[in-house]
Amino acid sequence: MRKVQLGLRENAGLFSILVLMSAFVGAMVGFERSLLPELTKNWAVSEIEAALIMVAVFGLSKAVANLFTGKLIREIGRKRTLVLGWAIALQVPLLLLNAADGALIILANIALGLSQGFTWSTTVIMKIDIVGLKHRGTAMGLNESAGYVAVGASSAYAAYYAETFGLIAPILYAAMGVVLIASLVAVFIIPETLPWVELEAKAHSKSNENKKSVFYQTTFGDPSLRTITWAGVVNNANDGILWAVLPSMLLASGQSLTTVGVLTGLHAAVWGLGQLFTGPLSNKGTIRRLLMWGMLLQGIALLGIRNVPLLWLPYLLLGLGTAMVYPTFLVGISNHSHPNWRPQALATYRFWRDMGYVFGALIGYLAIRLNAPEAAFTGIAALTLVVGANFRYSSLK
Repeated sequence: MRKVQLGLRENAGLFSILVLMSAFVGAMVGFERSLLPELTKNWAVSEIEAALIMVAVFGLSKAVANLFTGKLIREIGRKRTLVLGWAIALQVPLLLLNAADGALIILANIALGLSQGFTWSTTVIMKIDIVGLKHRGTAMGLNESAGYVAVGASSAYAAYYAETFGLIAPILYAAMGVVLIASLVAVFIIPETLPWVELEAKAHSKSNENKKSVFYQTTFGDPSLRTITWAGVVNNANDGILWAVLPSMLLASGQSLTTVGVLTGLHAAVWGLGQLFTGPLSNKGTIRRLLMWGMLLQGIALLGIRNVPLLWLPYLLLGLGTAMVYPTFLVGISNHSHPNWRPQALATYRFWRDMGYVFGALIGYLAIRLNAPEAAFTGIAALTLVVGANFRYSSLK
């Protein structure tokens, strides 16, 4: 019988397994992120438009899955929700191995988004469940670091292998292997973490959930939750533009798929590794400053991305800025919600945050229709800078 107690050290073994699970989740995104131009190259629309469609579909399906994760966790538990997410993830490589047209590729992307919503949200919630308040920032830094380092590594590997050998099937078989291992771990090793939630809830005052729904409170009602949620939307909107528009622009200018993969991997690796340092900082009451400077740094990098000859520099700065905000968003939402309804608050935040991919795709599409794809970076950079400056006047703690 596993002893139930809160803390990072007290749950080191289980926490390590959940971090590994986050890496598996991130690897699935990385595989597809680098293969996106290859998968859509024969579509009747331009490469950038095809990428925007894929990013929007992914973001929408993941956002919906995030929203329902809170409800599923309440009804069937964390463990079963995690297993469900991996069952859906298996459909992604299976569909892509047999994809003869764009419809199946889009369906695979929907499956990827749904699986990401269920698996990533659940592993985040489970980590928050077991570590308690004191080390929440460190936990989120380790979680996001593992996930996005895996995104970077699998993205670079997939791009290199596809360009060197001209084959994508082995990459998809590797993705199937990841799903199989993760599913076995979820079924046979990871426990249900509700007992940890019940233990923490005893130390809290009565739940401060009022007559308004958790969705409303997180989106509009509570000032702290609202500020973090909408900053998350802008953060993922700029990542969506970076994901969809820039790779196609680079390929059109003569850059290789390997170069695109390496840059994508650099961004994700800095984003991931940086959170090992920024996550613990959010334990120390620096949430507002981390969010302010992280968003400002992203905005500056986006402004420079079309003008700097050395593309690795803005990619690096973007990764660093995102590392400052990503775990901090999660810590901020967790700190301002009660354990009894925290999963619903996190699910709502993650719903809106991943809707940012859809908004980013729309901004990119409008820029393309105006025959000025570079303008997408200027527009989202300005919005990111405004959000960053707004934290200067926020009362967020």
